[in-house]
Amino acid sequence: MNLNHPQLNPTINRARRIPVNLTSPVREKHGIPQPDVDPEHPYVMTHIGLYTGTIKDEAGDDRPYALYIPSTMKTSGNSAIIFIPGGEDPVDFFEKGTWKESLEQHRMTAYFFGAPKGWRINDPGFEIDAATKIIAEMRSMEYFPSNAPGVYCMGFGDGANIAAVFSIMHVSILAAWAAWGDTNLDDELIKLIGNAPSDCDPGLKKADISLPTFIIDNNESNTLKYFKQACNVKDEYLYNGFARIFRQKPKPGESYINDQACSEVWHTTYDDAAKMGRDVMIEKMVAFIEDYKRWAGEGNGYIRKTQRPEDIGMIKTEVIIDGLKRYWYTFEPSAYKRGLKEKYPLVIAIHGFSCSGEYFAENSCWHHVGEERGVIIVYPTAYPFKRSYSMGRFGTDIAATPSWNVGIHTNNIDPNGPDEISFFKQMLEILEKKYPIDPERIYVTGHSNGSRMTQHLMRYWPQKFAGFAPVGAMECKNEAIPEPDDGYLRNVWYVMGEYDFDGCSLDENTPNYITVNNLCAANKIDYSKRRYYETGIYMHTIIRDKNGVPLVRFTGVKNWPHTYSPELSFMIYDEFFSRFVRHKDGTLEYLA
Repeated sequence: MNLNHPQLNPTINRARRIPVNLTSPVREKHGIPQPDVDPEHPYVMTHIGLYTGTIKDEAGDDRPYALYIPSTMKTSGNSAIIFIPGGEDPVDFFEKGTWKESLEQHRMTAYFFGAPKGWRINDPGFEIDAATKIIAEMRSMEYFPSNAPGVYCMGFGDGANIAAVFSIMHVSILAAWAAWGDTNLDDELIKLIGNAPSDCDPGLKKADISLPTFIIDNNESNTLKYFKQACNVKDEYLYNGFARIFRQKPKPGESYINDQACSEVWHTTYDDAAKMGRDVMIEKMVAFIEDYKRWAGEGNGYIRKTQRPEDIGMIKTEVIIDGLKRYWYTFEPSAYKRGLKEKYPLVIAIHGFSCSGEYFAENSCWHHVGEERGVIIVYPTAYPFKRSYSMGRFGTDIAATPSWNVGIHTNNIDPNGPDEISFFKQMLEILEKKYPIDPERIYVTGHSNGSRMTQHLMRYWPQKFAGFAPVGAMECKNEAIPEPDDGYLRNVWYVMGEYDFDGCSLDENTPNYITVNNLCAANKIDYSKRRYYETGIYMHTIIRDKNGVPLVRFTGVKNWPHTYSPELSFMIYDEFFSRFVRHKDGTLEYLA
């Protein structure tokens, strides 16, 4: 057993939550043609069906994979890496079962990864090194935009053993895993990788991080025992007709805003699986993993149950705006349904690059704020278009995907994309006709590319909104882009994580410093008179005007990657949005 391979002590990209391949850190692009979206079905993936490819392992051998993208796949959808039995062909493995039907039903893309010469069980680091290249393919966005919180692992036959190693090692990037085969690992190996520091919190071991697990085998393997302990499950179990279900114990006094004690460990014997049938069990396994997400946050992220629009109770609106098919989701709080008030505040929550309104609903949980505070919440979705210029680290060789047409650190509008200000104006016109919205209490927040959309609205339509909260991206990079001198105050709360792409430093000449100072200048307030304080992981800088009104806020979050969280949604509404109103003449009033 080779326990000295460097991939048994791997590192991850903290901002993107992706393993770093130590032997080939830079992935080569395939250069596949990128078609435009179908205007009749713009939110359907531009690449659908079965694709094949290879990656090279450390020995220089080509390792085959088959990629299946279902027609039901949504932008920023779920994806799995599947370690198939050694010696089998990935396409044959895919076609001999009901994989297509299961993946279509659960809207999940899958990479079927093969080992023609068999898996090197005694050199797991070698196989993990190859697997990280599959993850790089998954996250490249050349074929489809993947969803970082919805990445899963599965293993079959002797591939189950490698899947077990991968799931322990890269627990912080996975939402769940499942295996059908022998998952009993070498005792020294499981001790080595389980006791290693967790990826995103050196104060914890990998063995301290829960991961929903479904194993089919004929014994209680040390991997099963490992994950039962990691998930802190109860000794007693439930039985659903084919699996024993061990549920996670809640921690005393635990907060459920970000994290939830919802992990489960399922165990089925070969005999019980045989009674159900292979295809039925594959469907059960896919359904199990799809039921979880690992959302980024402090440390190793937060496991939460998947929430679909129908689970949340959101209402989808589909319209034609400027000749393009657009949609958004609306959450109506109980207070509105019961008619408890004459007018209701509105928060527009804007997703990031390659995401969607329904994705950001799961991520931010602004609808929880809406229900608790009596606020209508709207989650719009950007129009997918083929970019004519580089979109940050992705370049132009990526699949058409939803992104707000606002540029990066600029105000350059891509001629291939829509007029976003026009879209938001028409969307709000429709919403204000349908709902009794308080016109003085309309707020906007967004993450990443949605943060820049938020700042775009702050720049060009400030008089409409009573507060702006951009998270995870700053408008300026190397130099300030002065705001229009239109006489409107722009009250803003910026939030950046320690491991965000530009970090959370306010040192001079950083994008954070330049952007914050730019807004101070627009509001005619003095940055040098800022005040600083900390609350737990949050590091706050506040700049007030001469009347003490906190017009510009900046918060850095310790040990945070590029993300947004439900806790942040409550903070933004309670500590910022709820304290401001914007009157009809565009003047801003501070209520606190």
